[in-house]
Amino acid sequence: MNLLLLALALLGHAVLWVGMVNRLHATGLSRSLVRGLSVPALAGLVLLPVAFGYWFARLGFSPAGPIAWFALPGWCIAYAVLCWFLGGLAVVGWVGNRLAHRPGDLLRSDRSRMVKLGRGCGQASVSEEHTHHFLAQLPGNQVLQIDVAQHALTVPRLDPRLEGLSIVHLSDLHFTGRVGKAFFQEVVHLSNELRPDLVALTGDLVDTSDCIDWVPELLAPLAARHGVYYVLGNHDRRVDSARLRATLGAAGLVDLGGRWVRREVNGAAVVLAGNELPWFPPAADLSDAPPRGADGGPLRILLSHTPDQLGWAVAHDFDLMLAGHLHGGQIRVPLIGPIVSPSRQGVRFASGVFHRPPTLLHVSRGVSGEIPLRLNCPPEMTELTLHAPRP
Repeated sequence: MNLLLLALALLGHAVLWVGMVNRLHATGLSRSLVRGLSVPALAGLVLLPVAFGYWFARLGFSPAGPIAWFALPGWCIAYAVLCWFLGGLAVVGWVGNRLAHRPGDLLRSDRSRMVKLGRGCGQASVSEEHTHHFLAQLPGNQVLQIDVAQHALTVPRLDPRLEGLSIVHLSDLHFTGRVGKAFFQEVVHLSNELRPDLVALTGDLVDTSDCIDWVPELLAPLAARHGVYYVLGNHDRRVDSARLRATLGAAGLVDLGGRWVRREVNGAAVVLAGNELPWFPPAADLSDAPPRGADGGPLRILLSHTPDQLGWAVAHDFDLMLAGHLHGGQIRVPLIGPIVSPSRQGVRFASGVFHRPPTLLHVSRGVSGEIPLRLNCPPEMTELTLHAPRP
């Protein structure tokens, strides 16, 4: 029993401090302030168990034997009760997260294939395009693989003329120089092989100013019948965002940051909009967007960097929302799943397909990351194929 209580307390302790860090990184606060506030949270994560261990040792308690909890100092008792409560909530939430907002029958099919890309090493003899950070070479690191996923989605109000509309969703490219250009060239090649109708990039494209110059070479070749669209994310604030937008525009990409556009696809209207909150306000003003017709159209698609904007998408009657930002946790613990997830919702929407009527949400694990390390959580590019409801 004591071991169970200790385990539950440690779980609750981790939920408290890791959750605090996750939610700090979901805010629009400056990078320096977020980092400054994260340091004491991470210190609490490490030091409080040490303090408990000190008191256990001082009082002669053994985790394997009986523990007189009320012999502990008052603050220890209060904190243990808090951790038990949070640990219990975490267990309930873990189960609920696997049931809540799932797409059900709206996810018709789900296929994927793993592809190894950019297999270079960090040696000087290898060309710059194939040079990667040494972390990329660690055994078990999946950062140079990509899961090419294909999801068939039923969109309840889809115009029959849009049957089979295909969207390649790419997110979190994180051009840092730590993963060589060849990796991203192959990602673009894989996208073009799918011959999509639309390509959507949902933020965190460039982390360093030098890598803005990568955009024409790497992203201009992206091809789609009806355009390539993007929004920016929090990491894009680290560079001159005006220069980045201008470079992306010159490469042929359409900026949806804080705006919407109307496109005709097979004679049917499609509204594409962007929401870059909380980092680049405002979100798109839809007051003059085409209203819903008797048939439910036009199709509304939202690009947002974070899935935290799902409530906004639902309130504005979007059919489909595409997001990233969370990298699927980047490191997934077997049986437990992701732990680090910079969202107000924690790990609930870390990656996958979700449904909060009337909006279907797809959250990508992303193509790359600032830190080139992925364990049990490979990068992802996704082809979404939209279907009208079956008769």
